[in-house]
Amino acid sequence: MSVVNRPEVSGPLAWFYIATAVLLAALGVFITYLYSQTQILGLTVGLVVVVVVEIIIISLTVSMHKTEYTLTQRELIMKASVFIGGTKRVSLETIESIERTLIPFGIRLFGASGYGGYYYFPNVGRAFVVLTNFRDGVLIKTKQGNYLITPKDPDEFIDSVKRMAKPDKATRPPFVQS
Repeated sequence: MSVVNRPEVSGPLAWFYIATAVLLAALGVFITYLYSQTQILGLTVGLVVVVVVEIIIISLTVSMHKTEYTLTQRELIMKASVFIGGTKRVSLETIESIERTLIPFGIRLFGASGYGGYYYFPNVGRAFVVLTNFRDGVLIKTKQGNYLITPKDPDEFIDSVKRMAKPDKATRPPFVQS
């Protein structure tokens, strides 16, 4: 049995990406126009850069809507864009704690804009982050590292993880309460 959780995508975050794509496209067209007046090489380079940047931004916007968290009997699978680190798998046995949290301010180590990647948080340390909105944060601490995700209905998600990770009293992880 597996449970799939598709997070709610924040409207302002999605519109930010769309507005950025439109702004960069307009800027790219303008710069390309300026170069086309003087050099054919500038025109070619400008067009290639605009197309590549637009593809990346549009891919990020689309991938936000394809983000999902799948919970199976043995693991949590976080499916995210390859631009922020790709799909991550976490064995339920390695989870030390899981809790609802506010989205903290962090220093980006690797990733794509506000959507996610690897961040450093002063109170948490290094964490892999997948954000589709700014209000449904769930912090998962494991033996391999930390994860900050934004599932739809975070309280129900946390309960589901705890239920799946509770095989019996002898092997119960320390975060599961009786």
